Amino acid sequence: MLQITANDWVLWLHVVAACVWIGGQIIIAVVIPLLRRVDGLTVAVGRRYQAVAWPAFGVLVATGILNVHNLGLSWPALVATATGRTLLLKLGLVLISGGAAGVHALVQAPRAWSASARHPVASAVLGSISLLAAVAAALLGVAIAQG
Repeated sequence: MLQITANDWVLWLHVVAACVWIGGQIIIAVVIPLLRRVDGLTVAVGRRYQAVAWPAFGVLVATGILNVHNLGLSWPALVATATGRTLLLKLGLVLISGGAAGVHALVQAPRAWSASARHPVASAVLGSISLLAAVAAALLGVAIAQG
């Protein structure tokens, strides 16, 4: 049997957190339009998801930093190597994913909750940006792990 190292645990936590972040967004995208038919349910589900999603995002960031360290990448290697450049692109996508989700959670969703006007298009656009960036980041993460 192969030995499981500390680095393996860090990578595993990273993958589990990515499953929560990405999988949760997919479920929310499918379920929320159906929940709009019941007053207050969309807000409750969105808040409950955020209570799980943001800690997972935090775990992604923390374990991502540890994974970079475990790969032995230095700051100069981020621009000088193919792995480093791929990682930089992944980090940019992570920022886009977190940024779009953050704008939705902190700006767009509270406006929709407090106002009578709903903005499902804005939510859909921000959610799509966050999800697509996260999925692309995950693919790059697989490439980095294989490289």
